[in-house]
Amino acid sequence: MPETKIKILRGASSLFMKFGFKSITMDDIARELGISKKTLYQYFEDKTKLVDEAVEQHLQEEINCCEEIKKQGSDPVSFILNITDSISERDKQINPSVLFDLKKYFKPAWDKLYGFRTNYVYNKILSNLEQGKKKGFYNKDINEKLIARLYIHLIDFLISPELYMNESKDFQEVHFEIIKYHLRGICTEKGLEILNEKLKKRR
Repeated sequence: MPETKIKILRGASSLFMKFGFKSITMDDIARELGISKKTLYQYFEDKTKLVDEAVEQHLQEEINCCEEIKKQGSDPVSFILNITDSISERDKQINPSVLFDLKKYFKPAWDKLYGFRTNYVYNKILSNLEQGKKKGFYNKDINEKLIARLYIHLIDFLISPELYMNESKDFQEVHFEIIKYHLRGICTEKGLEILNEKLKKRR
């Protein structure tokens, strides 16, 4: 990918995360990046295309993050917590309107996000549950396929800030509460020991 295009995607993504997809214009992006609109349109025919590719890039970063943490060879409980910390840290400056804008005004990009959850995320959680059961970190009587589906619905809640904005406007807090809820419902004593130890370090 051309360096200029990468620069545009990164700069535009940063603006979108801070101010939302709807309010940021192509003029704003060109001005912020110090490039001409002609250069911007050379790589992206319109804002919809730019949003679409920005979302694709974001999802690829999520995949890269997940695979990098997997290489560390941590236990299933720590893996979930490490993924949560990494995603929350990168997305902590996200504007609550971002997801609302994406869902309402940029459906093709929203559909990619939905597909990512129902395929990649689902399969990663399913694999994590299967490994956790085999290694004694998760209860053996759980239905891992059902729990993986339930996890996806918890993430659906996370990316619907209108459902929890009255209780918390902190994306990180909501994300971590969801993960604690998920793990405490499936962990054995062995798994809970790891979870509680991690929680102590956060206080």
